Amino acid sequence: MRVLYSVFAEDTLRYIVRMFPGFALAALLFFPLRPRRMRRLDERRLASSPRREGTLLLFWLFCGGMAVLTLTPGWFNWLTLLRGPVPDHALFFTPGTWNLVPGRCFEGGLWQSYMLLGNIIMFVPFGFFAALLWRGYTWKRALLTGFCITGSVECWQLCVGRAFDIDDIILNTLGVFCGYLLWRLLHGPAPGFTVRFHVMDILELVRPTMDYREQVMAFRAEMLEYGSEFEGCMGLKNTGSYEEWLDFRGREKARGWLPSHTWLTVRQSDGRVVGIVNYRPSPLSEFVLRYGGHIGYSIRPSERRKGYAREQLRLTLEKCRAEGEERVLLTCDPANTASERTILANGGVLENEVPDEPGLGGSGTIRRYYITL
Repeated sequence: MRVLYSVFAEDTLRYIVRMFPGFALAALLFFPLRPRRMRRLDERRLASSPRREGTLLLFWLFCGGMAVLTLTPGWFNWLTLLRGPVPDHALFFTPGTWNLVPGRCFEGGLWQSYMLLGNIIMFVPFGFFAALLWRGYTWKRALLTGFCITGSVECWQLCVGRAFDIDDIILNTLGVFCGYLLWRLLHGPAPGFTVRFHVMDILELVRPTMDYREQVMAFRAEMLEYGSEFEGCMGLKNTGSYEEWLDFRGREKARGWLPSHTWLTVRQSDGRVVGIVNYRPSPLSEFVLRYGGHIGYSIRPSERRKGYAREQLRLTLEKCRAEGEERVLLTCDPANTASERTILANGGVLENEVPDEPGLGGSGTIRRYYITL
């Protein structure tokens, strides 16, 4: 047991300590470069959340540490160098050795097993963070990333007195691929969580005008095709034309609806309508207070699972706050887990559950949430 602890704990800690100069260098580069990177995102109408920025900094620190660990000679240790020159080490740039025969990593004892596992595990973050932080990362890109990174590292190590080892390329690439698979395991059951680490499209709420006629009607057709509920769409499903739908006040008066505000949720990068939201100011009628709430919203099916519903609701809450609301009520069917997650992500607190007497949902129950502004 003592031997296992020495190999797997003490040596791992020693490697981590060696990475510290890389951590510091990465931090020194990350913060000065961040304003320029944020400006470029803003030009493309994109935003990077604090959650993503914190994760990106962690990835930078890891990359900096790995650069020190893999690109310096084997004798390099900053703690040793702090005590003074090391007389018996070789020059920094010294020809190394090479192994082009696959499978030698499986020969040897405990130390060789540690190195085999280490060569896989220490490259897992490259695949995991890349998939977590950037859109469109696939298993093919993971394999290509792993091969390019480790191939470059091995070639460099041949120049600094270390070894070019074909087994390292295989194991490191496998590690990157395993990192991607780890992300897939997380993304499958929780896509709404993982999408929060991507750059976010900047959304805005705009008043419907004739300029959006074609987009709103396309929105309607898509919702009908997918059989989606038109929550917060102010009767868009049953209106015969866009002009009829735009007559919000006339329709509210004719049908006895409460006065409300309707906005289109527009993606700034391309002007695409991705959602529709409706807000009914206080006071609410007895029926709406029990079953409906202040806000209803929908995201078009092709734009779902991108975090848009959460951002759409956040923008609407800002509108509510500007109207003087102190807290707003939202309701959802327990079967609509996506809507429930959106409400909870914006600070919703469950008030109670009531029987769905009007038959608005499919589960027979309506959950009522309040969000304090």
